[in-house]
Amino acid sequence: MGTTELIVEPGRQDVVVVHDFEAPPEVAFRAYTDPELMPRWKGSERFAVVVDEHDLRVGGRWRLVMTRADGTEYPMRGVFHEVSAPHRLVSTYEFEPGGPGALQLVVETFEPTPTGCRLTSVSLFASVEDRDGWVPSGGLESGTRASMAMLDEVLAS
Repeated sequence: MGTTELIVEPGRQDVVVVHDFEAPPEVAFRAYTDPELMPRWKGSERFAVVVDEHDLRVGGRWRLVMTRADGTEYPMRGVFHEVSAPHRLVSTYEFEPGGPGALQLVVETFEPTPTGCRLTSVSLFASVEDRDGWVPSGGLESGTRASMAMLDEVLAS
């Protein structure tokens, strides 16, 4: 299993996630972006995930709904701005109106390593206040670590 590092520095507008996969970029990128596989890892064990839309191309839209055990739904959406498989993905990310959080620009890179690849995901917010308002919602660190561990399991299968 890979290692996950979260970088949330005070006074900055970004959240950085770094995860090392024991799979080459081609395999990790596919699992990361395949709408059939995403429900198996995205949202960790705390949410059921339904991918409503996933048009993986520049200008394509994505939408998914994460549902907690109590039935609370968190619909989110975005647009792909760059798709350079298997090394780079740029998209927006936002909860639909009424949900928590603010619009983010997310840049994700998959770099080869001697044992697989490294995902670096940078989520950039419009302001430090937006970032700081989003970080505590939903257990960012534990949820991210759990999702990456579940994605490691998907890659191993």
